[in-house]
Amino acid sequence: MGENKKRSVSKLTKWLCYTVIIGLIPIGLRFAFSILIDGFAPISASEYIALGFVLHISILNELEHMTGDETWKSVSNVFSICAIVMYTSLMAILLAVEAGFDKIKFEQLIQLSTTLAGCSFFFCFVIFLRLTAKANAEASTPNGEVPCQQTF
Repeated sequence: MGENKKRSVSKLTKWLCYTVIIGLIPIGLRFAFSILIDGFAPISASEYIALGFVLHISILNELEHMTGDETWKSVSNVFSICAIVMYTSLMAILLAVEAGFDKIKFEQLIQLSTTLAGCSFFFCFVIFLRLTAKANAEASTPNGEVPCQQTF
């Protein structure tokens, strides 16, 4: 008789469901409200900035629990911290605009925020692909040991 293995959900699937979809809710709601309410802007920088924060904080949290490959972990952490600093700067600029500072081009702030959020999604997606592959490799070996690989 075949062994009945319990299949676990991958880190990537959990991240897409719990982090990305939840992070997209404010963007979706704003778009829906813009359809229903006259004069309501369909896109705002604040939602994309918040999404970027959520994506990179999830990376920092996930990498905190990772063991092995410290160089890759450190590089990924530094990149996420730099992205968080950029999102913090964008949020400060957005607050200045909302306070009445009119020297900043709001449309370019929106474009920058959406572009940065798209880049962050791609970066975080690649990290979770790697984390999922690592988790699958550890699960397929006894005691979570990763076998040595020969390269020629």
